[in-house]
Amino acid sequence: MDNTNQEKLLNTVPEIRAYTYRKLLHADLVEDRCEVLISDPDGWQPEDGSLTGQLADFARSGAIHPEDVERFISFTRLEQLRAAPRAGQEARTLTYRRQAPEGYRWNLMEVIPDQKTGQAQSAILCFKDVHDALREGLQLARNKRDMQMAAILKCRYQMLNTVYLDSGMCERIDLRQDYDPDKVLTGDYGLYIQNALERFVHPDDAELFRSTLSLEHLRKTAETIKDYGEEVCQYRLQSEAVRWIELHVLYGRQGDQVMVNILGQDITENKLQEAAKLQALEDRAYMITSLSSLFFSTYYIDLGQDSFRAVTQQRRVGDVLGDEINFTAALRLYANHFIHPDDRENYLSVMDVQNLRENLRWWTPYVAVEYRKLPEVPTDGAECSWVRATAVLARTGADDIPRTAVYVARDITREMNESGGVSGRGPF
Repeated sequence: MDNTNQEKLLNTVPEIRAYTYRKLLHADLVEDRCEVLISDPDGWQPEDGSLTGQLADFARSGAIHPEDVERFISFTRLEQLRAAPRAGQEARTLTYRRQAPEGYRWNLMEVIPDQKTGQAQSAILCFKDVHDALREGLQLARNKRDMQMAAILKCRYQMLNTVYLDSGMCERIDLRQDYDPDKVLTGDYGLYIQNALERFVHPDDAELFRSTLSLEHLRKTAETIKDYGEEVCQYRLQSEAVRWIELHVLYGRQGDQVMVNILGQDITENKLQEAAKLQALEDRAYMITSLSSLFFSTYYIDLGQDSFRAVTQQRRVGDVLGDEINFTAALRLYANHFIHPDDRENYLSVMDVQNLRENLRWWTPYVAVEYRKLPEVPTDGAECSWVRATAVLARTGADDIPRTAVYVARDITREMNESGGVSGRGPF
């Protein structure tokens, strides 16, 4: 390239370092022609005639990877080149694979507006081999991604095992320590599993451990994996204090092979918390069941859904309520069939769901009402018995709003008779 062209190039696109490009063309997008500024001797050489036509012929000549041909032709059509941004805006780019002696290599084409004129009628077409730069960039991205993944894994897991299904070998890495190739343990995976079963896995969990983690099972499962799969195994260690380990077996297909990675973490604390919650629920259920023996009726009320379920109730009450699960409707049925007419309104007012929602709080844990219960056989002279019904706060939600309550009822006729008709106001 003579000095005139060199000066023209630098004046047109000052930031270009010409020696890094395979080809630089100053394109006249009105006449669809170009002036060669730089061109490698082994590449395509523009001739007289349509520039875009020559580019299309070049694409179809076999020099460009078949999967990239249509993209290249579309990008280099005259109307597309004329749509190149004006001076001061970013260049339009296209990456494509170009044939080379050692195989296809990634190339970059840039369409840079003519900064000298600022017109869209002319542009600089730049062609550059970026294969090595892309490979380095991908490797940097992969390294960065691997570092990020390692940090994530280190926060949650303690051990990483990579199993090679073809050879039956495995690599074991302690994620709690900084990575050191010299500390990666390599060995026979089958022996590792056998050693774990004999020395570490609790006998009660041995079968689950073996069925999930044996090499035979991993190979069989890998045959079914299309893209990704996962299995989880939780087991106890052979120790005086209970210790739980959780293993995530991750299957990932890469071409004809399936990679298997096993991540392990100690979940003892989580298991103990789960056991404590389960025990609390069981204790609570036992308490309610035990207390229910003191009452002839016990119900569990969902105040948010206005529903209930019976824990204990008299048979004849159940016959009246039937399959009803709406608490408000059940209250009205019960009142109409079993409560003295003079006490019904007060009973329904106190036990109304809205009243319970408004009044039950940790500082007011219950509401109660006494009423006269109609005799089972309504005959002349038959006396009504007295009942106290109590709704006790069971669980609250946000802002202490009650969510559930326990409804209990017991006979207080004897207490009422002994007190002359005036009942105490205890919760039960």
